[in-house]
Amino acid sequence: MTFTADGWAQRIKLLRLMSVEMLELAQAGGWDQVTEWEAKRRRLLEELFQQTPPAELAPALEEAARAALASDARLLELACEERDRLGDYLKSFGQGRRVRHAYQTF
Repeated sequence: MTFTADGWAQRIKLLRLMSVEMLELAQAGGWDQVTEWEAKRRRLLEELFQQTPPAELAPALEEAARAALASDARLLELACEERDRLGDYLKSFGQGRRVRHAYQTF
């Protein structure tokens, strides 16, 4: 599929918007939606990098890709925080079981 200059510009803008949306969803705890958006954004990136952009849009594509990488770095930080939070939550279930078991065997 060959894009027109307008098509390129729209897709580059979409890449930026998707990255912003994913970060906002992650900050709100919408991890299922982040996963869905990531799959869509990955397809868009594959489309964008299968061909050479028009020279005048190459800097915009580079900037959008760099913004996506920065957004992904923050997403990764948020995901690690969420993983740790969930790990602590799951540990509390294990501690509760041990307390219950100790109480029942007492």
